[in-house]
Amino acid sequence: MEGMTRGGRVALTLALVGLAVACAPKTAPPATPQSPPVAVGGVRELTASPAPLPPGTYTRTAFRPAVTLELPEGWTSVNRFDDFFDVEQGVGSPDVIAVQIARPRGIVGQAGVQSVGVAHEACAVLAENPGLTLGASSHSRLGGLDGQVCVVENGSGQHVGVMELGPGTLGIDPGRKLWIACFTTPQGLVAVMVGGSVAKWNEALAAAEPILQSIRFPEP
Repeated sequence: MEGMTRGGRVALTLALVGLAVACAPKTAPPATPQSPPVAVGGVRELTASPAPLPPGTYTRTAFRPAVTLELPEGWTSVNRFDDFFDVEQGVGSPDVIAVQIARPRGIVGQAGVQSVGVAHEACAVLAENPGLTLGASSHSRLGGLDGQVCVVENGSGQHVGVMELGPGTLGIDPGRKLWIACFTTPQGLVAVMVGGSVAKWNEALAAAEPILQSIRFPEP
């Protein structure tokens, strides 16, 4: 499975927000979950795994600000970059669910990629993106941080960029929704997201909720 092309759009966006649904998963023998080493305090490093990771508390040490999250059964680590990582359920399915954490370099609005440093500005920029439909926005508190939440849906009929990351542009395909919570941190803007299909959106939110509630940013 490919990730993002450097400086461009997502090459195989199934790995990001569960896109490119025309790519059917290949049949393969079931893999045996490999338990990553447990660090001090019982926290595991989020590493590559061909099968769902064992339940437990995980972190991505390359990501700043520091963050931990607890995974129930059935979640696979798919993308791992310095400024973006995610876990997914139903990898390869049109209804794949993704929980994603990113430190975006910019948000895609009407005029292209715009630099955003404050949480409430991110939803305002997305509201101007002609390819997205923005739902109601609200305040949120997650992991000890206060932020702004909005939900976007792609009804444009084509792939639409949402935010710029180091490896490329994270976008969303038609028939998908993205729940985005943005937070202002000393390390810059941080986005916590849930991606799922419009057809099974409630199921996506329900599956992601335990992970969202477990997210912590231990650094001030």
